[in-house]
Amino acid sequence: MNDALDIAVLVSEGRNPTSGAPRAARADVAALALAGRLTKRRVTVLHAGDARSPALADYLAYGAERIEVLKAEADDDVLPLLVDRAAAFDLIITGARAEKGAGSGVLPYALAKALERPVVANVLLAERSSERGLIATQYLPKGARRAISIDAPAVIAVHANACAGRGYAYARRLNGEIVEQNAPPAKTAPAWPGWTVTPAMRPPRKLAPVVEKDGFTRMRDAIEPKAKGGVVAFEGSSVDKAQVILNYLRQHRLVEF
Repeated sequence: MNDALDIAVLVSEGRNPTSGAPRAARADVAALALAGRLTKRRVTVLHAGDARSPALADYLAYGAERIEVLKAEADDDVLPLLVDRAAAFDLIITGARAEKGAGSGVLPYALAKALERPVVANVLLAERSSERGLIATQYLPKGARRAISIDAPAVIAVHANACAGRGYAYARRLNGEIVEQNAPPAKTAPAWPGWTVTPAMRPPRKLAPVVEKDGFTRMRDAIEPKAKGGVVAFEGSSVDKAQVILNYLRQHRLVEF
């Protein structure tokens, strides 16, 4: 098969979920590994942002030989920069969403729309089916998978659970190259009136009764939808309805009074 695909991988600056330190984003590392399995050519790795980001060195360690950086500030709109540079490639592969920043998960769709290309989301695996054709396996809930046939040019958004492929190697980190490219000034993203940006908060934990089940029953409950059950208190005063809730909590040992 003639290896005729030119592939670009878009990488972002990830964040460690515990410390918040910059690092390679998990989904983008998987995208880099997926691109390496699809072609024998050198994969072009692109990043729109700051060339001094510590996260970029992690991508070198994971197998990127050279990273082209399109200089952009934190509040710039990077889409025009990426459209101009990525238009020349047959396949554009990126993580399904970034690990920081507003509008996470929008970029693959916005890029595909700007380039007038199809987009395949939540890809776990892809393999060549012809000179310009691919068979992509999509991630679906409850362990399901779906195979999709797609022809280049296209945009592929890789799920974070995809196989990362090559491990971290410090020697590759030292031998890799980060190059800042000259690019037209990025447009500053508009300030949306009335919007307030705040750190994400962990949602409250739901109370759930502890039920002892064997492995087969747990697997069956995970893949087969069923009614949740419960009691609906329509009649009585507010005190009576509160008593129904309290009785349920006591029955399942969710409270100790």
